[in-house]
Amino acid sequence: MYQEHFGFHQEPFSIAPDPSFLFLSEAHNEALAHLLYGFSHGGFVLITGEVGTGKTTLLRNLLDKTPPDLDVAFILNPRLTVRELLESLCDELGIVYTPDTVQSVKQYIDLLNRHLLKTHQAGRSTVVIIDEAQNLTPAVLEQVRLLTNLETNEKKLLRIILLGQPELGEQLARSELRQLAQRITARYHLTPLSKQDTKHYVSHRLARVGGNPNIFTDRALNALYRFSKGTPRLINVIADRALLGAYVQGLYQVDASLIRQASQEVLGKPVARWGAPRPYQIGTAFVVVATLGLILWAYTTRPQDTLFASTPHSTVQLAPPESEPEPEPENTLQQTSRPTNSINGVTNSAIIAPSETSTSTSSVSLDRPLKGAYILQREAYQLLFEQWGVDYPPDQSGIPCDFAPQVGLQCLRRSGGWAEIEQLNTPVILELLDDSPTPFYATLLSTHASGYVIELDQQRMHVSRNDLRDHWFGTYILLWQTPPSYIGTLKQGTEHPSVRWLREKLAQLDPHKDIETTSDYFDSSLRDFVSEFQSAENLLADGMVGPLTWIRISARLDLPAPKLRP
Repeated sequence: MYQEHFGFHQEPFSIAPDPSFLFLSEAHNEALAHLLYGFSHGGFVLITGEVGTGKTTLLRNLLDKTPPDLDVAFILNPRLTVRELLESLCDELGIVYTPDTVQSVKQYIDLLNRHLLKTHQAGRSTVVIIDEAQNLTPAVLEQVRLLTNLETNEKKLLRIILLGQPELGEQLARSELRQLAQRITARYHLTPLSKQDTKHYVSHRLARVGGNPNIFTDRALNALYRFSKGTPRLINVIADRALLGAYVQGLYQVDASLIRQASQEVLGKPVARWGAPRPYQIGTAFVVVATLGLILWAYTTRPQDTLFASTPHSTVQLAPPESEPEPEPENTLQQTSRPTNSINGVTNSAIIAPSETSTSTSSVSLDRPLKGAYILQREAYQLLFEQWGVDYPPDQSGIPCDFAPQVGLQCLRRSGGWAEIEQLNTPVILELLDDSPTPFYATLLSTHASGYVIELDQQRMHVSRNDLRDHWFGTYILLWQTPPSYIGTLKQGTEHPSVRWLREKLAQLDPHKDIETTSDYFDSSLRDFVSEFQSAENLLADGMVGPLTWIRISARLDLPAPKLRP
């Protein structure tokens, strides 16, 4: 659904075990080495790991590299009886039999033995792979062990690889299966990805489908690791849902709030926000506060000379209580009217210093207005479009960010801080949070020496960072003007008229560089020019021209755009 929106040629986070998407962390590389050992040596190899850690994907990758002289019997459904297991092995290895004439387990074993001897004489080997092996009953596991008794004087005729969840290791520790456990020649437990590996994993899969590896912000990746705990399957499901959410909202970047919403839907339960106290923290805090309260009560209600026992040889004096600090004044927000001025067709909110409005302002709380989140969001977008000189009708149907391309604009949703917003120097929508599960929205219009001017619920206010600290956690949305014939992110190998526009603008920025300005092809030399520009602008120097690079090029050329600081 969202592939065209992000420029993917296929879904990057499908949960199908596609070996072409294999990402080898250090742990996965080690597990793969154990599987390769099982391909080339007799006996048992055991691979365990939690649900969704990538065991089956590793296995699929291994099967794609099967040597030509190796026959593989792959058992996917291990909920089998002993007879059903032997029938499945015969089917996998192409052993012809008639179920009506084969009546006993011994007859199946004889069929397998004759087949294995024949393939051995032909210089071939056979490996049996059983996935989800924790579902095997003890009787079937014992039969699997007995299969390794099929041998010649020189070697085992059958190699066996078992993959399963951690319970498989617990099963093999049982006394009745100790003979099987003793035959395991190599075992490995696959762990989830680390935080760093999670970030590399996401970038790897995005690059695999031709997408921008920076679609997920750093905070989004941190949240993705937190909610998935590094489990690849959960990473895929949450990331896929977050991309769908971004598409529905017309966004081209996934931030932490989208990950949080996707996680809540995927996991089926509310997820804690960053920094939210955990139950044990709340309990500990209660105990501490209660204890301090008892001490304070004792100190204020009992005579000071009886609080501490004194002896003839020592005297304990209590220091007088320190004077209580003056309470900090409550944060107030100054409400003003909504003046605007127009410059070159693009409007800018006038900056009103507090001293200029001291006679006409009133205290306003930053509490969520009574209007619904949907209405507040529409009002915020309407005002943001207004800053660009665009009339966005309040009754416009559909998603605001779907309307933006009609007027040569694009939405960009990011997670960052005040320094990043001030560097971008353009009005943005701030996503605010309170105790409600849904956010509400305010439009940041300008900056001044003592803070910022925002508009919330059609009320313009002067605020400081301190005023917003309990409501804004870094998520914001901005509009930016696209180049002519915009098709999305440009990278090496792209051929399109917008590449020529890019060449022209880079040449304007640095006339001393020998930049070809008539070509529509994005070659390696243009990639190097882009990387150099990105480094100078403190952007990720990946040589690909995405929204942030377009924005910085426009800013350096001083193209018409609304500014936080005129």
